[in-house]
Amino acid sequence: MSRPTLARRSLRAALPRFFGLAVIALLVGLAPYATAGTLGHYIYGVDVSNDIYEINPVDQTATKVLTSTEIGQTANALAWNETNEHLFFVNAANTFDYWERSTNTIKSVGGSPLGLTADPNNAAYYNGSFWYFEHNSNILKEAQITYSGGDPLTATPSVSNINSYAVLGMSAFGINTNSFGDIAIDQNTGTLYANTSRGRFYSVDLASPITSFTEITASLGNDRTVGLQLSFDESSSTLYGTNYTSGDWYTIDTTTGARTLIAGFNTLVAGGRGFRDLGGATFPWPLPPPDFVGQSVPVPEPSSFGLAVVGLLGLGCCRRLPKRCLGLQVEAAVRNGGC
Repeated sequence: MSRPTLARRSLRAALPRFFGLAVIALLVGLAPYATAGTLGHYIYGVDVSNDIYEINPVDQTATKVLTSTEIGQTANALAWNETNEHLFFVNAANTFDYWERSTNTIKSVGGSPLGLTADPNNAAYYNGSFWYFEHNSNILKEAQITYSGGDPLTATPSVSNINSYAVLGMSAFGINTNSFGDIAIDQNTGTLYANTSRGRFYSVDLASPITSFTEITASLGNDRTVGLQLSFDESSSTLYGTNYTSGDWYTIDTTTGARTLIAGFNTLVAGGRGFRDLGGATFPWPLPPPDFVGQSVPVPEPSSFGLAVVGLLGLGCCRRLPKRCLGLQVEAAVRNGGC
């Protein structure tokens, strides 16, 4: 057998192994994005400058993904719809808009108007609806969202119906005024949790919202700086809260209302203030959104475990090649007429 023929056969035998190594290296490189660190996902938040962030309170990171220039207006009452990757919000004119993450564009929600006279400063998405309390009121609204279009990521949302529930037993006046603060909804149980600007923490079962009000902790008085912005993690197993004034983060016991400070994590991101609102949690993303113009996402370094795996696999592959054809010497062997 001629030496060039032997070299070509050696190269053909080596190529599948090299392609396999390339795929493994790519997966290792993308692994930090696929897991989004320890938490496994991000929580959306908006700061006082109207910049949108993806926040990981376990790894203690906050990455800007949308700037105020792109939003073009004030954003509050955030609510993330994971299925369609839409972040709903109320703008400065009290109209209803959303961020379409797949195209990185701001659009308006069609259908029936919400009819707001003031920003509710609270919202959450659950079971196909945008939920919020009217400003300083015990009236809970459910704006039902329907979609048109084949691709769920670019389908057009519209408000098809608005239900109104007067929640009994709330006594929403004085120190119990229902100003926010924020709400968050357990996606597994359909339980809404709320924390007012004065620190009152309560729950409402959305299966029977009128009669299911339960106060968990009472208002802390007239201090309106003690309220928290709320969001569950993606699995609704942990409720997080952050204080707009201090920027501190907490985990919250939904049974007792007890707050546990997350040591070392503080997000005074703009104007000496924390996040004005949180909007719910999302699965992680392997890459930034299209036309990403906010704070750049750093390229992660492969883990030492991942490098070790690639190294061992590479060693195993190379040991199967003729001694003079190791690694990049395969190409040289072909040029020189074989091994």
